[in-house]
Amino acid sequence: MRETSDSFRVFGRYSFTTESETRYESVAQGHFKAYHLVLRSLNKKEFVTEDRSIAYHPYIIVTAISEYKQSRHIEKYSEEKRNVRQEIIRGGRRESVYTNDIVVGDIVPLKNGFQVPADGVLFVANSLKIDEQELTGSHLTVQKDLLHDPFLLSGSKVIEGIGTMLVTSVGINTEWGKKMEKKQEIDKENLFQVYLKRLAISASWLVMLLASVACIVHLCRYFYGRTKKPDGTSMYMAGSTTYDEAMEFVVKSLSFGIETIIVAVPVGLFIAVVLNLTYTTGAMMTDKALVQNLSACERMGHVTTILCHKTGILTSNEMSVVDVWAGGIRMQDMDDVSHFPSIPTELIIEGVAQNTNGSVVFETEVTEPKLYGSPTEQAILSWGNKLGMKFDEARSGSPVLHVIPFNPKKKFGGVALQVGTGHHVHWKGSAKVILNSCRWYMDGANNRIAICEQKREMEGINGDMCMRGMRCAALAYQSYELGSLPTTEEELCRLPQDLVLLAIIGIKDPFREGTRDAVELCNSGGVKVCMVTEDDVLTAQAIATECGILRDASGRNIMTAAQFCDLTDLGRELISGDILVFAQSSPRDNLRLVEALQRSGHVVATTGMAIHDTKTLLAADVSLAMGFGGTAAARENADIIILDDSFYTIFKVIQWCRSLYTNIQTYVLFRLTVSVSAVAICVVEVVFYDAFPLNALQLLLLNLIVDIFGALALAYKPSARKLMGKPPVGIRDTLITKMMWFKMVIQVTYLVLLALMHSDSVLKLDHGNTGDAEKVKNTFIFYSFVFCLVINEFEIRSGDQTLIEVLRDNMFIFTIMSTIIVQIILVEFLGIFNSALRLERIKWLISILVGFLGQVATRFPLEVYPYCRN
Repeated sequence: MRETSDSFRVFGRYSFTTESETRYESVAQGHFKAYHLVLRSLNKKEFVTEDRSIAYHPYIIVTAISEYKQSRHIEKYSEEKRNVRQEIIRGGRRESVYTNDIVVGDIVPLKNGFQVPADGVLFVANSLKIDEQELTGSHLTVQKDLLHDPFLLSGSKVIEGIGTMLVTSVGINTEWGKKMEKKQEIDKENLFQVYLKRLAISASWLVMLLASVACIVHLCRYFYGRTKKPDGTSMYMAGSTTYDEAMEFVVKSLSFGIETIIVAVPVGLFIAVVLNLTYTTGAMMTDKALVQNLSACERMGHVTTILCHKTGILTSNEMSVVDVWAGGIRMQDMDDVSHFPSIPTELIIEGVAQNTNGSVVFETEVTEPKLYGSPTEQAILSWGNKLGMKFDEARSGSPVLHVIPFNPKKKFGGVALQVGTGHHVHWKGSAKVILNSCRWYMDGANNRIAICEQKREMEGINGDMCMRGMRCAALAYQSYELGSLPTTEEELCRLPQDLVLLAIIGIKDPFREGTRDAVELCNSGGVKVCMVTEDDVLTAQAIATECGILRDASGRNIMTAAQFCDLTDLGRELISGDILVFAQSSPRDNLRLVEALQRSGHVVATTGMAIHDTKTLLAADVSLAMGFGGTAAARENADIIILDDSFYTIFKVIQWCRSLYTNIQTYVLFRLTVSVSAVAICVVEVVFYDAFPLNALQLLLLNLIVDIFGALALAYKPSARKLMGKPPVGIRDTLITKMMWFKMVIQVTYLVLLALMHSDSVLKLDHGNTGDAEKVKNTFIFYSFVFCLVINEFEIRSGDQTLIEVLRDNMFIFTIMSTIIVQIILVEFLGIFNSALRLERIKWLISILVGFLGQVATRFPLEVYPYCRN
């Protein structure tokens, strides 16, 4: 049987033979993972009783469901992330297939930045260097050649050079497949969970201390005879009160204390984190952003600077030749081929066809050819087709003697050909580099003419193209007599200084739609966008101005990598914050800029495309890889993958991450207010009136309102565009601000005063120990407490939203209505079970009014709760 993608998966863990088996296995695996996640949550020690029976807690269910949904999302997008397209040669034809569809016997061309998709053996290699760190752990690059080491392993990365391999193993039979088989999941706590765990532990100790004080005071009053019966006699009298009566009172007092602790301990903080992270990452996936590291969502909200690559992110990476100088004339209309014969067409076609890693394929019954290669190569090949190039004939017309791979640092590459009785070496690279090595140029009649005074004109043309935002490349060649061609690789790879210029090519890469708006929104939110590019300063300046990154034409915010590297470490720190355009930079230079920004206090996010960007991605606070144009190495080392390569998606990621921060921050304010209020009311009531104002069922209802309904109401908050109009929160700033503490103290004080107020002034009741009066008072306090919490949620939500926007949030309105309905049912219809009495309509209205007054108490002394204010 032929080994197809149905039988062997390159990155998968299992092998299947039919599509139906794959589908059924996926469903079964999903059910098994859900069952496993529930058991893993239930097996936590704090939630398992001594007889191994499961103790119910909402955190378990919410965590299990959220983890399951998150795992399904990540599984889906991880498969899409890994299943990238790869150019192969199959049956003598060049095709573009998914990596999962590569089979044994396919021929795979390799070039700089690629991840090897399968195990194989080389039969073409030119200066090929491979990084096998993922498999062997060695940080050294390995030189591959046909004689000494022709074997390639799946998962290794091409660092330099080009080559061609024959696939010998795919799927789980490869070294990478075996490694992925053994890979185990590692649970990592995010920063919010670590911070909130410390907060919850501290709050729990405080709650238990206060609840213990309340219980001790309650019991001391009882045993000292201060607790009275309805007839006014003491409940405890030494010698007459039985042991069973005393123990019943002790158990009742302790049970109320324990219920108070259950309500007041802020376990719901973890539920809020889980719900917020699940909702936020799900929404980001809908917006084409895959989160691989959850803690990156927290750091992304603090980002102050984004280092963004130009090509493929700010621009669309759809390049085309729009301006050409050749044969002494300049052409800016590529659709009019009438003036093309006046240029050295034959030599240009020879250089375009031979000095490329791409190819041109004519499909059956298709008029336009299919172009393969990098976007730059495709643009030049398309221009070659307009010159009348017949790719296959040009490739077979001159045997290739040696290939000089394109060197990103030197910015040129070449190929040596056998042409008749002589040799041609064609060079292609940066126009500035190639032009500096040219002493001649070729006119339309194939005459070699000295550049001399015209070189200044050519440099001016090159500068004009760059100022119009074009990437400028140049084609040149040198001819050799038979036997005079350099024989050593070192001599062949050195760029000669007497080249013949064939053409200067201006390649346009239009910027993406929506990029300018996204850049302006980032700037308004205090996030600086710094463009990094390998292009010339003039080209970078033109693109940055067009995208809205650069508004000052003085050039003080533009710096080349060479200028930056000449500075001292202190100088780099001082100037790094002012750089908006970082031109002529390599990945190593970008790493230096990231480190300088971090030392100066910036929180840095950086994009990555190629394998050389991995060190920069690892060093940044948040790393963003491109899902379409990026390499596998960049995606594997990134925190977040931008699936559509758009900068506007990066803006939406920042917006969602800021929203995550505010959602958790507001829920912390809400939950701590409830915790402190509940325990404070119980303590004060016990101390002043010798009674717990809320019974066990009412306390459990409060727990339900806060931990479930409250978390849902404040977690599923849509991303607000207003957040991008304010500066980011400092990454070292405390989550609970001074204003939050002040608002909480005012709210708690108001609720305590509510519990202390004398009932005869509001309810027309005596505050004595008459049963109905006590029940009515406690029911009124419970109602007022709940309405204070409900209206407090409105006040918190309206911090960065209008009331109309809040009312449009279906989830928020649903949870608020559920809170009120559950309260009405429990008190009005099931009051017999919780010792609550029905209230008159006027007392209902008064309890609602008390809830509104609670927000007036916190709203007037302070402005609306603002984002990121300490």
